[in-house]
Amino acid sequence: MTELQAWLDGERTPEAIWQWALAQPRGQFEDGLVQDVVDILVDLPHDLILEEDAEVMLYGLNNPPDEADLAQNLLWNHMDGIDSNARRTSLADHPFYGPFCNPEG
Repeated sequence: MTELQAWLDGERTPEAIWQWALAQPRGQFEDGLVQDVVDILVDLPHDLILEEDAEVMLYGLNNPPDEADLAQNLLWNHMDGIDSNARRTSLADHPFYGPFCNPEG
């Protein structure tokens, strides 16, 4: 997925990736892994998705098609292991993520 690579290469900001994901019609991707990645990116600021998470997504997307189930499991295991409270604390002053770190906002 070129958008993820552009983010990792510093060519896109997290906000640009989020806006791109929001613009994708729901359910347009037949590939379940690709749809999962886009669904995760739609919640990027709320779930505090970072470049390190994008690396896992890209890794999974680059696996052979016959390993798609394994890649989806890897992705969701990674996402389930994110410490949201720690990220919320560390990103509280970030210009993009900061407003989403407030539990009330």
